[in-house]
Amino acid sequence: MSRSSFAIACAALAGVVACTLACSGPAKRPAPKRPAEVVLRSEADDRRAGEDAAKEVEAELGLVLDPDLVAYVNRIGDRLQRFAPPRDFEYRFHIVDQEAPNAFALPGGQIYVSRGLLLLANSEDELGNVIAHEIVHAALRHASARQSVVQSIPGLFQFSAAGMIASYSRNQEREADREGQLLAGRAGYDPGGMATFLKGLDYTERLRFGASRLPGFFDTHPTTRERTAEATARARAITWQARPSIVGDAAGYLARIDGLAVGTRASEGVFQKDRFLHSELDITLRFPEGWETHNTRRAVGAVSPKRDAQVFLEVQGKGEDPIAAAEQYLASDEAVGLGLDAPPQPIRLGAIEAARGIGGAQTPGGPVQAHITWIAYQGTVYRLIGLTVSPSSARYAGVFRSVARSFRPLTPRERDSIRETRLRIVEARAGESLREISDRTGNRWNVQETAVMNDLFADAPLRAAQLVKIAVSERYQGAPPPPR
Repeated sequence: MSRSSFAIACAALAGVVACTLACSGPAKRPAPKRPAEVVLRSEADDRRAGEDAAKEVEAELGLVLDPDLVAYVNRIGDRLQRFAPPRDFEYRFHIVDQEAPNAFALPGGQIYVSRGLLLLANSEDELGNVIAHEIVHAALRHASARQSVVQSIPGLFQFSAAGMIASYSRNQEREADREGQLLAGRAGYDPGGMATFLKGLDYTERLRFGASRLPGFFDTHPTTRERTAEATARARAITWQARPSIVGDAAGYLARIDGLAVGTRASEGVFQKDRFLHSELDITLRFPEGWETHNTRRAVGAVSPKRDAQVFLEVQGKGEDPIAAAEQYLASDEAVGLGLDAPPQPIRLGAIEAARGIGGAQTPGGPVQAHITWIAYQGTVYRLIGLTVSPSSARYAGVFRSVARSFRPLTPRERDSIRETRLRIVEARAGESLREISDRTGNRWNVQETAVMNDLFADAPLRAAQLVKIAVSERYQGAPPPPR
């Protein structure tokens, strides 16, 4: 949870737009109907733009910092880049903490694969082909030719949806397909890995993992079954010499990803029905029953069933004085357009000091009412914002106050109840089915999901000792509770 923009939140609500907390992202200029493309003129421009954008990626999406896994991805990238076209920038490889299968390249050689993509892949050949594909995009400066990274950095959901890259043209995508498979082959990876990965990705898209589809690789790399077929045919025609994988066989790859978090990591907070619990921050609060909840790195909150109200909590910054924090926020650019009916008033939420203010703003979509509570806890000031279109303001005032009053520290029992889903690799028994192994191991994925994640048919009998990826709910071993 980090800073947000009141102005964009108001505009989103007043327009009754998509039911997400994207409204808590940075304010954006209105996009023209046909945005002009800005070409970064040199590789030095690429490098500077990519370095700036990489800071935003880390801040908005976060990175997986497992040193062994990061080192592994870098070893694959280093092996591939030795066969890539020479460029006046240094390739760098990262794992972005995103649950959707995704990969993207920033100008200047910053290459990212997501946690979700590592979970979906079943071999180093598949992962090597994806990274080769992204190296080609960077080497051929496709991203540089498709968008301006210097002038505008998208917000959280734009990162998720586009991975910092405007959709590539059909010709650019086909070029990256072709040259990426050739690059993978030169580095000793099976070019057929790209076709296998695309097939699995297509299946995940159709299954729509989770409560709703998370934008990912398909958004930046529009794919078709025709492209998958082309990748399959091309792989058969490429002459290549296999080289030993960094981790050996497929079992070695599965061992590397064993234990990765599946879905939202518990360190970002979890929902138990309508109650949100955050172990690291030692906080919990309850959102209205029946509202659609959302949890992002920027904020956690909920949207009303009628889409006419939302309430979200975010971190404003360090501090212990909620009144001072309120005054600081109201004087900042983030609160442009917001006017309070009266100065913020001190209140208490149990033993916790807080301040409350009520006001509103005029937006192109109409007036919006805001109920804001600043909460000081453990040296951090949280900002709880309830927004509603003005005709509904009286109806939701009590709801927003109720959410604020529910803010408190975690109890020991609540802390112990927090669970996280993680990938585990298990051995099958001879003749066992996916349903049977799921029942035996407590697998959280259904049979179809398990089949896709393992590149298997749902009704395929398993071999003795065959390795199978499953998702297991485990007690979260988070940071110890802070002293109170």
